[in-house]
Formats: sequence, structure tokens, C-alpha cells
Amino acid sequence: MKISRRRFLGGVTASAATLLSLRPAGLDQLSPRSERFLDCVVLDLKQHCVLRESLQGYQTALAGEHTLLEAIPDSRCRCRIVIAPGVGPMEPAIAKALSGLLAAGTNLLLESGAGFVSPSEFATHQRILHRYFRLAVLPPVDLWAGKFAGDALFRAPRRLYTEKEPDSRQFIPYVNYVWPSDTKVRDFSRVVPVSAEMGDVIGRVGTLPVALKKHTASGTLIFLGSLLGPALRAGDPEARSWLRLVATVSEGRLDLPMAAGQLKSVSQF
Repeated sequence: MKISRRRFLGGVTASAATLLSLRPAGLDQLSPRSERFLDCVVLDLKQHCVLRESLQGYQTALAGEHTLLEAIPDSRCRCRIVIAPGVGPMEPAIAKALSGLLAAGTNLLLESGAGFVSPSEFATHQRILHRYFRLAVLPPVDLWAGKFAGDALFRAPRRLYTEKEPDSRQFIPYVNYVWPSDTKVRDFSRVVPVSAEMGDVIGRVGTLPVALKKHTASGTLIFLGSLLGPALRAGDPEARSWLRLVATVSEGRLDLPMAAGQLKSVSQF
């Protein structure tokens, strides 16, 4: 049976659209129509993503509701929200492309993995965040190392444990998010404290600011100095609920009001 060239190309296009949500894609793999608009994009930055478990967490939590790309979308593609998990070593070209998305009206969730890079790589990460996003971050803090930044370890509700369990288990670090809803998510690793010249602190560990929402001229930047991806991968219901709220905010800038008891960003901490 002979198949016309038009029917063959039509079948290939349909198959590609079906597979798009199931495997990573670069922009060269998107159809012309897809290049015009993508709703929710998760970026696989390869060697620049220092924790693959974090990437997998976002993929799992947003299963069927995102497009996975290996290339940062350019001017040919409009996106409502782009998520960059576990970003560690950051080259200027990557930062420029991501800041370009913000300038084009895309909302960007940038999850820092800088708590798991070398000191020299962190210094580069720090400089680039300041240059391209006007963000100021401090060196990583180990949440299990003891007291830090003027705050003590954080006490979990005693009812979670029996009296026979060691006292140390009563101290579990939580990230307290206040936007887009009041949510507590456990963090068992290291965090990158953040401040900014402009913006709202939306997440803290104790008194330590670790997450920030910042409006730009067109889009909104959400910076996470605490890795959310591993909790998503583990199926943490609070983490997944928080992400889904962020990912499904109405189109345009992420202008949902801060929750009660909102926390404003500070220049010193």
C-alpha cells in the first residue's frame, strides 16, 4: 500500500506530539505550533543540574502537565512558567537566557543547587545571580550542623515522636512557605540563604530566608535556596501541593497575594 508524502508527514507530526510529554526535547524537536506557546516547562540542564533527584522530583510531581526541555526556550517560544531544578554551576550564557525569559514575560522558578558545589563554583553562582537577577545569596548552611545565622535548630512537634526516641530527632528543619499558601516542607540537607534589593521573602527556615518571589518588568522570578525536588520525588504531599499551586497560578505575573503573616525581603540577615 502506497502512502502519500502528506499523509506520512501528518502521521509523523502526530506521533511526535504524543511523545513530547514522555521524553526530553530540544526546541528543534518542537512543532511550529508548539514553538508559539508552552504552558509549564521543566528544564534538564544536564551537567548544570547538580542533583538529578531534584529534576526527577519535578517530573514526577508534574507528570503529564509539563514539557521537559534540554534547551532553554528562546524568542521563538513563549512559556507561562519555566522550572530550572537543582541549578549549580551557572555559566553566563545560561543566566542570560533565563533572564531573557523573564524579560519576555515568562515566570521562572529557579531552584539553587549551590549547596552542593565547590567553593569556587559557589562563588561563580553567587556572582551570576547578582549580575543577572539582582539576587544576593550567602554561602550554604548545613541544617544539621548545629546553630546558624542567629537561629537554633528547629523543633518539630513533639507529638510526632515517642518519648523513647532520641531528643535529636525532635529537631527537624522545615521550610516555612508563606506564598502561595502557608506550607511547611522538610529539608534534610543544605540551604542557600537569600536576600534581594527588591522582592518578597516567601520561605524561611526559622528566621533564615531561603525562598524569594521577585517581580520583573514582565515576569516573576521565584528563587528557591532550599531544594524542593527531593521532597517532591519522595511524594511529600505538602511539597507537591505547594508546587501545584505555583504551577497553576493564573496566566501573567504571579500576583497572588502573600498569605497572612507575609514576610518581606530584607537586605541584611
